[in-house]
Amino acid sequence: MSQFFDVGYKSFEADGTIGIYERVKLDSDGKVTQAGLADRCIGVACKAAVAGENIAVALYAKGGTMKMVAVEALAAGAVVYSEAAGKVQDTAAATSYPIGIAMEAATADGDVIEVLPCAGLGAAN
Repeated sequence: MSQFFDVGYKSFEADGTIGIYERVKLDSDGKVTQAGLADRCIGVACKAAVAGENIAVALYAKGGTMKMVAVEALAAGAVVYSEAAGKVQDTAAATSYPIGIAMEAATADGDVIEVLPCAGLGAAN
């Protein structure tokens, strides 16, 4: 399997369908899948992929901001939390995790926004 590692980015094999800018988690077999509401994730997909394809992941530890997919309208400056289907929301559910700060507003489900992941909020924990 072809791989790469660049500062803050790593390639993985996809273990299912993953959309661009969706949060991903690491499976026990070393592959990545779309992260759910209660899943701790390692980063964000840099491209869409299906099972068996190699995919670049922007790791939370890379620093800087990254693009993520919102599930609802939210304001710039809002704390964003994990949501199902690899997305983020501004509502803290009982089993969600804080991810970071929205650097721009989202107006609807599926909007791609810039997020500053914050280790102190649990994104890199």
